[in-house]
Amino acid sequence: MQTETKAEGVRLENLDLDNREKARDAQEVEILRLGAEVTLLEGRSPWRVLFENPKVVLLILIVQFNSVVVGMEYSLPGNVLGINAFLKLFGVPTGTGSYNVPAGTLTLWAAMFALFQMFGQAFGGWQSDYFGRRFCLYSVVFWTYLGVTLEIISQNWRMWTGAKIVIGFATGVMQSVVPTYVAEVAPRECRAINLGLCHLTAVFGALISTLVTYGTNTKWGANIDDQRAFRVPLYIGLAVPTLCAFFELFILVESPWWLLMKGKREQARKSLEYLYSWQKSVDIDAKFAELEYTLRKEAEAKELQKQSSYLECFKGVDLRRSFVAAFPQASSNLAGNNLNGQYATYFFQIAGSENPLVNSVVTIVVGMASNVIAFFFIEDKRIGRRPLLLFGIITMTLCMLGIAITAEVTNGVYTHAGGVLLTLFVALFATANSIGPGVAGYAYVGESGSSRLRAKTTTLGVLGAATIGLIMTSALPWMLNARSAGGQGWGVKTAWMFVVLGTISSVVTWLWIPEYAGRTYAQIDELFIRKVPTRKFKSFECSGEYGRDLDMTVPQ
Repeated sequence: MQTETKAEGVRLENLDLDNREKARDAQEVEILRLGAEVTLLEGRSPWRVLFENPKVVLLILIVQFNSVVVGMEYSLPGNVLGINAFLKLFGVPTGTGSYNVPAGTLTLWAAMFALFQMFGQAFGGWQSDYFGRRFCLYSVVFWTYLGVTLEIISQNWRMWTGAKIVIGFATGVMQSVVPTYVAEVAPRECRAINLGLCHLTAVFGALISTLVTYGTNTKWGANIDDQRAFRVPLYIGLAVPTLCAFFELFILVESPWWLLMKGKREQARKSLEYLYSWQKSVDIDAKFAELEYTLRKEAEAKELQKQSSYLECFKGVDLRRSFVAAFPQASSNLAGNNLNGQYATYFFQIAGSENPLVNSVVTIVVGMASNVIAFFFIEDKRIGRRPLLLFGIITMTLCMLGIAITAEVTNGVYTHAGGVLLTLFVALFATANSIGPGVAGYAYVGESGSSRLRAKTTTLGVLGAATIGLIMTSALPWMLNARSAGGQGWGVKTAWMFVVLGTISSVVTWLWIPEYAGRTYAQIDELFIRKVPTRKFKSFECSGEYGRDLDMTVPQ
């Protein structure tokens, strides 16, 4: 009798276990069914979604504020080289009572900043995958603090080189993790707008740096021994990581995508509930189902929990996705942004401008305004990312053509009309760059990777642009400088090279860069898996089957 009782108990336990497994399986099936429905729903107005999600928008603005440092550091070299106290401390006497930083030292600073920025981008992708997006964002604050502090205490060119190494690494980590995080927490209807804030905040940083440096140089620059002329702008630079750290400690939450990929389902759900806690009516079940459905459709859960490799980004469909992530941003440098951006003041000077600083500030402000205008079109399904990118690259190329022709006609001696034309082309170039590669480029960086490879694909996207930037930054001084100074003496005629590269970039964009406007990540996955042609991305109707029904005809 006792044996029969035990056997009956075991049978009931097994039955109960089977029932629980069946219930769990049924629950998972229901989640996937709901997720499939959500991913295929038509997107709503991006502006309505923005206003409905104030907490998410506030969080993204705080995270994007890290990008201000990038703009400040990019504009800092050109700004401080006009300050006598800086030249005396870090330069050498010229023999005429003034000081100058040797060209070799300037090249070293630029190269170290760019090189370690690339190292930071690679490290940031690994770090955010291994430790999480939130931890990586906190590390950005640490590295930025360290880099700016080293700039402040530098007393010679060697210390300044070390500071550029650290701050370059910091901006690299930031450029890798910020687009990744924003792409994962932003509602899909306004992903591109939120990703485009990366460029807007960087340009804002350049504006702050330019204005503050001008003010301090005006106040203390006359005294060659008064280092406040360049130290104060650096103190201002500490405000950025301070503000980011303060607000991130209160509002920053881990990405639900990363948590779910690591198998932390309950934490992922809590993260979603936190993100949308200010919204009165939100279906957390639907949002969670969309995440789980997308991840399940990409790969089995056991594969997602493994550490993915960068090599996967260069295989099959992911190779195409990596290229789409990298090229739009790289096209900015290929079309001449290194020349037009870093040497804008030089252009204004040779154009005969009485106040090159005013022209630079106006150009920056116009670029910021153009960036905001692009937000109204990038999520519009009638326009979207691809047309903005094409418009930007083609216009930038035409501006380079105008600059090159003006240089040929004037032969370096600019009349008033030639100077006006040169100034116009420089300003128009900045506008086109903000509308095209500036906004759309960051959207492609953040959206192109599959969920489990997003951090690595984002890293490759910014790394590609940084590599082209490093090459151009190193080569431009050699192209621009006179032969007597060891250069080629091309001067402004260097623009001809960017006319050729910009034309090639336009063709590549037309042939291989697709449209994502209004698409969920699940739909983008399906479009790539089905190998839908580039120009059909916009109109192709997804089924949610991820290519498992490939007997369907894909339009050519």
